[in-house]
Amino acid sequence: MKHEDRRGVLMHGLGRWLVYSRPRAWLGQVLEIPHLLKEVHLPTDARCLDLAAGLGWASVGIARIAPSARIVSIDYDFEVLPRALKYLDAQKLRITPKLCRADGKCLPFSDHTFDLVVCLYGLHHFRGYLEALKEIARVLKPNGTFGLIDPVRGDDKPPGGHHGTEVLTREELRHLLDEAGFEIVTWRFSFGAMRALTRSRVEPKESRMSVQ
Repeated sequence: MKHEDRRGVLMHGLGRWLVYSRPRAWLGQVLEIPHLLKEVHLPTDARCLDLAAGLGWASVGIARIAPSARIVSIDYDFEVLPRALKYLDAQKLRITPKLCRADGKCLPFSDHTFDLVVCLYGLHHFRGYLEALKEIARVLKPNGTFGLIDPVRGDDKPPGGHHGTEVLTREELRHLLDEAGFEIVTWRFSFGAMRALTRSRVEPKESRMSVQ
């Protein structure tokens, strides 16, 4: 992994190859996304945001579940976006997700834009966990859903994570979700990660116009 100012920690080397590989994408879109979202009922033409999308497998998984959904796939890693574009085009979806490069702590969307936001294995890279959670709460529609998978560390482990990432304990993560204005609907811990569905319970005080 490597640092890029305060906006995030980007992956490189073998870890980057594994995370952006086609087998990993297949596993995510076929198994992880359907399981995470099995209790979520999206409206027709739902607007969805895939945050820290990487290759875009979560976006594909959402599109398989809700073919009429309008999906925006965001990543801060400029180098992965061309690969994501090729991957998404190859899926032959009814509506191809739109790609956007942005910092997850300053999303270029108006308040109450999305019915669903997912961030899978990305938040611990943001170097601003709470800031990102508050942004997600801001762009979610009332009663919208936030789906989260992120690694957690044991209570006996020192703060932080590898190479500057921000890996929290279970209680720290639950506390930050509460502070950001989320209520946890369902959650479980497996393979060292928290997998949760949440809803925003607060409305932002200020609106920022979309620049998309």
